[in-house]
Amino acid sequence: MRIEVKTNQKGAILFLTLIVLVFLTIFGGALMLMVFSRFTSVYLEYDRLKALYLAEAGISKSLWELKRGVDLDRDGLGNIPKTRLGEGYYWVNHNPQTLTIISTGEANDVERTVRIVYVGNY
Repeated sequence: MRIEVKTNQKGAILFLTLIVLVFLTIFGGALMLMVFSRFTSVYLEYDRLKALYLAEAGISKSLWELKRGVDLDRDGLGNIPKTRLGEGYYWVNHNPQTLTIISTGEANDVERTVRIVYVGNY
């Protein structure tokens, strides 16, 4: 007596291949999204750091004007209009009534502001 067993498993290989391809596609997409997100985060932090350094450069220039009594821009001692430096801009507002200097740095649409309050006359 002979028993015939039908094994129609040709479709099973195709189905298994499709499952593996879907898994690899999802995994690859998630990996690309993670890398892109990290890349964007690093560049945003880099721009934030550049903007901070630009704001600090504005403070330094404003203090230089105040210490020497020189107003290079003729816009008020310690005030600096929007000035390009490297890959960004900075500008400074000096308020002698409140003894504050506020400097803003901008790099690739990212702004950082530094505010100092000083004591005494400039």
